Amino acid sequence: MKKFKMLIICGVIITSAILIGKYLIESKPQSKPKEIVKQLPFVDIVEANLVSQRATIEAFGTVQARTLTNLIAEVPGLIEGVAPFKNEVNQSIASFQNGGFFEKGDLLVKIVDIDLLAREAETLANLRRTEYQLAQERALADQAKTEWGDRDWKLATALVKRQPQILKAEAEAKAAEALHNQAKKNVLKANVRAPFRGRILNILADVGQQVGSGSSSALAKIYSIKKGEVQLALSRKELSFLNFNEGSPHGENQIAVKIVNEEGKTIHSGVIDRSQGIIDPHTRLHNLVARFDNCFTDPFNQISKVENPLSIGQFVKLKLIGPKIDVFIIPISAFREQNTILVLDQEDRLTVRKVKSVKRDGLEVWVVGGIQEGERVCITPMDIIAEGMKVKISSSTADQNKTQ
Repeated sequence: MKKFKMLIICGVIITSAILIGKYLIESKPQSKPKEIVKQLPFVDIVEANLVSQRATIEAFGTVQARTLTNLIAEVPGLIEGVAPFKNEVNQSIASFQNGGFFEKGDLLVKIVDIDLLAREAETLANLRRTEYQLAQERALADQAKTEWGDRDWKLATALVKRQPQILKAEAEAKAAEALHNQAKKNVLKANVRAPFRGRILNILADVGQQVGSGSSSALAKIYSIKKGEVQLALSRKELSFLNFNEGSPHGENQIAVKIVNEEGKTIHSGVIDRSQGIIDPHTRLHNLVARFDNCFTDPFNQISKVENPLSIGQFVKLKLIGPKIDVFIIPISAFREQNTILVLDQEDRLTVRKVKSVKRDGLEVWVVGGIQEGERVCITPMDIIAEGMKVKISSSTADQNKTQ
């Protein structure tokens, strides 16, 4: 009887558990699938606007003189003295030393002229002797004509008329005169004067030194302070960007050049004077020369004093300014590769675009082809991109473009 009751109780418990479990299963809430919302990346954009800009390029070069030459002693001798000469009339502040200035015509070096003066006196004596012989021959010719008497003078021979003797005396007189003139010039050449207004780069001789006659005739290396030059090197692409034409007439479409200091301020202005017509075999760059007027220190010009004067061998930064060109100025962050950008279409989908650039610096790139006016260019760096990928434009960028 007890076993029967236990079986009944167990059956009731099991049946109740089954019913309760079934109820719980049937009454549980049904799960609904979660809708996945696609997150579009936000990007910044700029509108492509065509603007007119001066073609500019930065370059570097070394200052050198336009006219650099050796001062030569034209006559041999011993150097007697060098500038300054206190007793010289109309002498400027000329000084024959490294860095010394001089004006055109200043006496820089004086060579001992005793031998030259002796040679001048000797040639003068020879000139007077030949002049005497010429006068004597002419007198003898007149005497011969008188002695010929009433006979026809035309029948006399040239020797009787003393014509060969006169021609010989005339030639000797002319030769003696030329030698005398040369001797006088040599005396003047003993005073070596400045050929132009300039400055001494370095002296090569000094007082007491023999010049010429087996020794070197070079006295000093000098340069003109009127004009300076800077050599620079540009690539073929940069020359094309500046519209430089080597064969154009001088002065036509000249490229302006400015020397700028560390703050970017212009200290001297000039032009590209010429191309040297050669390409450096190591860099494959074209060598050009820029010309600058009145860029050196000039103590003789008190009216227009040179500010920030240049020095020979000085390394300078140049800014080359060419003609105006129409370009799109795009931030460099917009470029994925050298000449590849992302453009947004009307549905805000990305399109990969190849463009043609003519200039780039650390912040901007000048583009002349591959995009159109008003197109939107993505300037946000993106790790993963796909052709036709949809994006959202950030609100700050959209507002900024609207205000523009």
